[in-house]
Amino acid sequence: MKTGANLFGAAVLAVVIGCSAGDSLAVPQTVSSEEAVTELVNGNNGFAFDLYREVAGGDSNVFFSPYSISTALGMTYYGARGETASDMAEVLHFTIPAEAINRAFFAIAEKLNSGSLHDDQSGDPFTLVISNGLWVQNGFGLLESFVDGVTEAYGASVENLDFAGDTEGSRETINSWVAENTMDRILNLIPQGILDVDTRLVLTNAVYFKASWEHPFSEYATFHGEFNLIDGSSAGVPMMTQTEHFNCSFTDEYSAVELGYAGGNTSMVIVVPAGDFYQLEQRLSAEYLEGIRNGLSNENLHITMPVFEFTQSMQLGSVLSKMGMESAFDHSRADFSGITGNRDLYISDVVHKAFVKVDEAGTEAAAATAVVMSLRAMPEPPVEMNIDKPFVFFILDNETGSIVFMGRVMNPEG
Repeated sequence: MKTGANLFGAAVLAVVIGCSAGDSLAVPQTVSSEEAVTELVNGNNGFAFDLYREVAGGDSNVFFSPYSISTALGMTYYGARGETASDMAEVLHFTIPAEAINRAFFAIAEKLNSGSLHDDQSGDPFTLVISNGLWVQNGFGLLESFVDGVTEAYGASVENLDFAGDTEGSRETINSWVAENTMDRILNLIPQGILDVDTRLVLTNAVYFKASWEHPFSEYATFHGEFNLIDGSSAGVPMMTQTEHFNCSFTDEYSAVELGYAGGNTSMVIVVPAGDFYQLEQRLSAEYLEGIRNGLSNENLHITMPVFEFTQSMQLGSVLSKMGMESAFDHSRADFSGITGNRDLYISDVVHKAFVKVDEAGTEAAAATAVVMSLRAMPEPPVEMNIDKPFVFFILDNETGSIVFMGRVMNPEG
């Protein structure tokens, strides 16, 4: 099997929590493990499209890992209580009790995790590694129940740092962990100024994903072509092409194709609007994506698409607050007493960074998120698909239905 095609997906979310100057969310039903996974995947995918609509303004490229963001905020949610828990559940589409959410994240991670970071150098056709971390101020006490719950469900490592005495050294330590867990695809996740002397806890998630295309493109077939931009101009970019059987569909609204990765558990779905890009983008939802996938059929397809690569950084605090998570970021209202036993923490920032590269060999993607908490204070003629204009794309786990990465390409040159 050819293994030249590589999909690297890495996502890291950092939730920064500081000092601030309850009760669990009441959802009484008992949920089976299978039901919990289904509910959580559906909720995570719903949140993914909500967030996409918030960050996809203008005409720039977009790329992020909704799975990474949901995971890091899921760890944080485990310590939320009262109004804060209710707000977070509403925004994140969490519909089951916190313990069930933990079990579901554990089950999903078990299904997603495959291989190790070292496989990047071995030519192994598929690697997906999820890493989580808790970074705690020296001497700052966390409830044993919170630490046990997060370490057991998310496999999070716990490390003490001196945010108050050595803020810059603490930042460098976390950023080094991020780089190590994303094969150096995500550097400087947490920029200067995010952490300060009041930072007490940072929760991080990293997702690293590498996979070979099931049907690699030949580099010799790549040519210099034109990609039509949203403003009517065009950009000259490398266009790769091949003829192969793919699942695809053509409707009055869009053209869609599913490109599988080696192993068959993961795929990229590309959706190219037939008409106005923004009109189709507004229709995007988990249900709409499911409808697209259900409408795919196997065709002998001649596909042409651009090589592209870009990196995107996001500070999501104001976005999540606008979406309805205000109390979590309000030092006077936040209730994370499930973390320390006291209402002394609030989320001071959430930072996310993602990288994607798609070429003849496959896809390379990386993303990182941090939640920062502070102290209160040929057999037939092929069908043609020429992807030469803006499109949206999704990298999906086919077994669970989880959207691991998603984005749009407005200009392949970045």
